[in-house]
Amino acid sequence: MNEITIVTAFFDIGRSDWTPERGLPHYLHRTTDTYFERFEYLAQLENPMVIFTSAEFVNTIKGIREGKPTDILTVDFKNSFKELRKAVSEVQTNPNYQAKINPMQVRNPEYWSADYVVVNALKSSFVNQAIKRNLVQTDLIAWLDFGYCRTEQTLNGVTKWQYPFAKDKIHFFSIKDWQEGTFIEDVIINNDVHITGPCIVAGKEMWPALEELVHHSINELLKNNMIDDDQTFLLMSYLLKPELFEIHPVSKNDWFIIFKDFNEDLS
Repeated sequence: MNEITIVTAFFDIGRSDWTPERGLPHYLHRTTDTYFERFEYLAQLENPMVIFTSAEFVNTIKGIREGKPTDILTVDFKNSFKELRKAVSEVQTNPNYQAKINPMQVRNPEYWSADYVVVNALKSSFVNQAIKRNLVQTDLIAWLDFGYCRTEQTLNGVTKWQYPFAKDKIHFFSIKDWQEGTFIEDVIINNDVHITGPCIVAGKEMWPALEELVHHSINELLKNNMIDDDQTFLLMSYLLKPELFEIHPVSKNDWFIIFKDFNEDLS
């Protein structure tokens, strides 16, 4: 069976206030309504979904997913993960760290928003929570960002997503090959993306290994007074144990191709 359970999450980390008036790039600004409008496209899928969110959004998500197989788990995000948030914030506010960042990149949230870094760091943790709670009955599990489908066209007409991903691999989607001799610090300070973060697919048995690698990568960065978002955590995870991964190249101009290029109807 190539059926896929989708795990995702949504928490309000204040992006509605990330406006040009505050000196931030316009593309960072997203309201809660923006996220739910995008989720309505993803929610059309008949795939089982496990969704982590704040209590205030449970009824909205239930309404959008009405009649489809869905488990919703509440998390008090603002009062959870305090230790990780504190460690990330201490790095982000460290003048030595800030001085290293390319001035053209410094307004991106991975360099100043601890909540942004933390919520992205938890993707594999959320998936494993779903597994531990026996909420996943399929062999394949995909993390998809809550706002993955920016338009309905992203779905590519798919109603139930299936694809024969190898179940003994962790599947990443890459816009750039790793070059030997590249330094992780250079990747961080220049926002040099290799592995994309919005979609990760793996067999159920592989997700604990990914969580372990991701958290090891985070801890290594923190020990060295560095931090970044999930794209670097995923890259570091791959570099630590490349034999666990299958890398799928995607265009740097379109990251959101999972239902077009990895749809069983096209195999």
